[in-house]
Amino acid sequence: MPLQIQVIMNSAVEDIFGFKTCCGMRVFDQNLEIRITNSGQENVCVPSYFDLHDTHGSERVETLMPHGRIRVAPGDTIAFYCTMDENRWKKATRIVFYDTDGDRYAIDLRCR
Repeated sequence: MPLQIQVIMNSAVEDIFGFKTCCGMRVFDQNLEIRITNSGQENVCVPSYFDLHDTHGSERVETLMPHGRIRVAPGDTIAFYCTMDENRWKKATRIVFYDTDGDRYAIDLRCR
């Protein structure tokens, strides 16, 4: 599987964004950081959304920053950020990312 996904709930990114934007736009509550590493040999294009699964089904999360399709070169890591309700996150069992070729990349969250 060419994409490796790491999720970090309550990352320090909100503090970093707050510092970097102290004189301009504010970005609040970006408490979920998702790092995606391309361990394959080809570029992979990843849209800025994922499906969040729990025992009741799944819901698409489309509020990731940066927005759009992000190209991940071999060996590179990109990061997405979003606001995630902690109670919702605690109930989640897996997340699924996709690439623009239609491939799925799922990680099990029950082992966290």
